[in-house]
Amino acid sequence: MTAPAAERRVVVVTGGGSGIGAAIAMELGRRGDHVVTVDPMVSVDGTEELPAPEHTTAGRIVAAGGSAVASNTSVTDREAVNALFAELLDTHGRVDGLVNVAGITRPTGIARGTEEDWAAVLAVHLDGYCNMLGAALPVMAAAGRGHVLGVTSGSGWRPADAGAYSCAKRAVASLTWQLGRVAPAGVALNAISPIAMTRMVTAALGRRAPAAGNGGRAAATGGLSLASMPEPEQLAPLGAHLTGHGPGRLRGQVLFAGGSEVALVAPPRLLETVRTDGTAPLDAVLDAVLPALVAAEAAQATTGGSNPRFGAVFAPADGTDDSTDDGTDGGTGTGRGAPGPGPTRSAVVVDDGPDATATVAAVAARLRAAGLDVRIVGARTDGAGFERARTVLRDAATLAGGPDAVVVVSSPSDPADAPTDWQAVLAGHAGLADRLRTDAGWARAATEHVAERGAPLRLVHVVDARGPGGRSRAQALAQLARAARTATEERLVAVVVAAEAPDDATTAALVERLVTAPDATGLSGAELAVGAGWTGLRSHPRPTGSVVVGGGPLPPWFDDVLEELHP
Repeated sequence: MTAPAAERRVVVVTGGGSGIGAAIAMELGRRGDHVVTVDPMVSVDGTEELPAPEHTTAGRIVAAGGSAVASNTSVTDREAVNALFAELLDTHGRVDGLVNVAGITRPTGIARGTEEDWAAVLAVHLDGYCNMLGAALPVMAAAGRGHVLGVTSGSGWRPADAGAYSCAKRAVASLTWQLGRVAPAGVALNAISPIAMTRMVTAALGRRAPAAGNGGRAAATGGLSLASMPEPEQLAPLGAHLTGHGPGRLRGQVLFAGGSEVALVAPPRLLETVRTDGTAPLDAVLDAVLPALVAAEAAQATTGGSNPRFGAVFAPADGTDDSTDDGTDGGTGTGRGAPGPGPTRSAVVVDDGPDATATVAAVAARLRAAGLDVRIVGARTDGAGFERARTVLRDAATLAGGPDAVVVVSSPSDPADAPTDWQAVLAGHAGLADRLRTDAGWARAATEHVAERGAPLRLVHVVDARGPGGRSRAQALAQLARAARTATEERLVAVVVAAEAPDDATTAALVERLVTAPDATGLSGAELAVGAGWTGLRSHPRPTGSVVVGGGPLPPWFDDVLEELHP
């Protein structure tokens, strides 16, 4: 803590006024860094300014012999964030680290929370982090060094009905996995998924426990036990390690931080993949693989690897060449014969932007060929939002069944041909919070629709996922979809299709199965993907292994063991 000012590292810690942010800031101050705590000091829901504390985190660091200053900048104010980093460069000539803990909590879920609440939570946790990255990464890239530590949550990768918080934190995890691989040379970017007894946790539990008892407490923590929840200070050594006081070899990793225990959280991966590029009839392939997708989603593991399962689909019994048969029956049917009576009679297909029109047309044609009464709605025509989605579903009551399914087809979140570098990844996430808020409006309208009708509904969200922002959008919506059935007494089935290649025929055929096939209800909460010549099922994030490190500074072998835990 006695290093000369010119040699002292400069680390910015958002949310540094209390909780985990304050604990990490104090630890960095003890280790000799100049710490800049960024915290507007507002209530846990972000609606009220709190009285100035008698002792600030920065003041405690200075009182202990360290170097620190406090800033009341909000992470949601991009201009103020940029001005802060410019000032740090003018004063110190460097910014070596960023720890982004800032957050608020409001009562949101797939079936609860106002649109304003959704917007506020997404703005802080997702837009705010992107603002900090946009200011920090150019500085670090120019210097050829730096450490960035984001904060996600178990509510973003475990099953949890935490609404906007779940969506934002899943997007932060996705951004970490993508950005960490292409971060500027010399810059290490990772994230932690912490659990600790903070004011955000106690506020969330206080809201949910009276209404839902112990079940509400479990949902609020993603199923984690509260009995052994650590104090924020127990997470500080890991935070310091990942912010430059360690080997710095980790790149693009998400670590669950539970005090004495750390676990590596693996990103989503393909569990089942099947060829769809014309070697066999498309409908036959999808019919054969659907049960395997359902089983894999339930187990979060493939059921392959032993006996061959689909060989007959790709070897026609008559020996003829079916390679040109796409299973669409010339556009007059589904390739499976005339549809019989079933639970799905009608569907609303939502055109969520000008670049989604071709996919919308293909999906609508496919559903009509299957015998459904279909209405196409332009989501952006009269504005987007929760009320717009409600109005669309109310107006659809004239459809047969009134409707039984809603398919939302999104426009690209970012250019499909963007280069894969850190600037492109970050740019692809600009505006993602607003798109997720709009997406959530359809989920909310769907939950209200099934509550009013007492009848089941299927919601399929087709996301253009050719760019980095689209991939994070698909993951965030899959996280939201995981709560659909439990929040609606099993009435709402919600599935996400990540369209990663311009294959409208396969996308439309897959959507038709998700809307009409009885077994497809088992895919609620799943993320399916359509690639160039294939379709498949992705897993949700999961821990791949854990390390019990006890207390104090991390051991020198910590990074070595974590690298062995990689899947």
